[in-house]
Amino acid sequence: MPKKSVPLFHIQQHCFDNGVANFKAGSFSEESCTIVEFEENHRHEYYEIIWLKNGVGHHHIDLLPHHYSGSVLFLLAPGQIHRIEQTIPSEGYIVKFLPSVFKMEKEFNEYIMDGCLFDNTLTSPVITVPEHLNSVLESLFLNLIQEFRQLEPDAENIVSSYLKILITHIHRIQRKLTSSGNAIGNPRYELFRKFKVAIESQYKQRHSVQHYADVLSTQPRSLNSVSREFAGKSAGEVIHERILLEAKRSLYHETKSVKEISFELGFEDPAYFTRFFKKHEGIAPQYFKEQKTLEITA
Repeated sequence: MPKKSVPLFHIQQHCFDNGVANFKAGSFSEESCTIVEFEENHRHEYYEIIWLKNGVGHHHIDLLPHHYSGSVLFLLAPGQIHRIEQTIPSEGYIVKFLPSVFKMEKEFNEYIMDGCLFDNTLTSPVITVPEHLNSVLESLFLNLIQEFRQLEPDAENIVSSYLKILITHIHRIQRKLTSSGNAIGNPRYELFRKFKVAIESQYKQRHSVQHYADVLSTQPRSLNSVSREFAGKSAGEVIHERILLEAKRSLYHETKSVKEISFELGFEDPAYFTRFFKKHEGIAPQYFKEQKTLEITA
């Protein structure tokens, strides 16, 4: 049977279109805005915040199932493969946005990159919402949706402001759940954050700790130290984890060969990529690809 590719959705699809090209929002009662979250594995080009106010189920993110129950938030970065499987149907809201919703790169870094808020390799993708904050989130999401639908010339500015307030509240919740949240502003955490940002932009070309140490004007031992402090693993393991995540995504949804994927990920020798993958995952990439193909063939 031919392999189905995992669809990539664009922000202009599905939700109500008010002319704002970099932001969409809606409730779970608007089937057109949320139905794709439940139908099949998919990816999107934008960031996504999903608040499930209730219900029970599993959210499959990057091939792993995450159980949820009650009021939970999910933060998804561009490119992540995911699908929500409901046991008990949920009510809730969804917000989709591109980096350009922030007027300056500094704002995007402050609200998205600095706290690694959408980095599921550092924090759980499931954020349990304390009961006393449900009313706060309800108000914020409703304000966002109402303003999004205003069709006013300055709606984008107000939407951006509400989004920053929403993200700030989510940061607060996450800080109480993770030790790394308390480290924001710490110079050591700042080094680790810059390391993660550098990996994200260069992991397909550069795999060595020494390279990132040179880029950040530090020593490999310093990157190892901050990585162990904030991620519980060595700097090399942090790099390898990102490469492996992309490898599994590509093997899962691409029709490209293992050889092509290995070259795209910066491996000059496909045999070395195969050894690398098998060392960390316990199976050869071709076998992983064949297993996943069986799961998504019609």
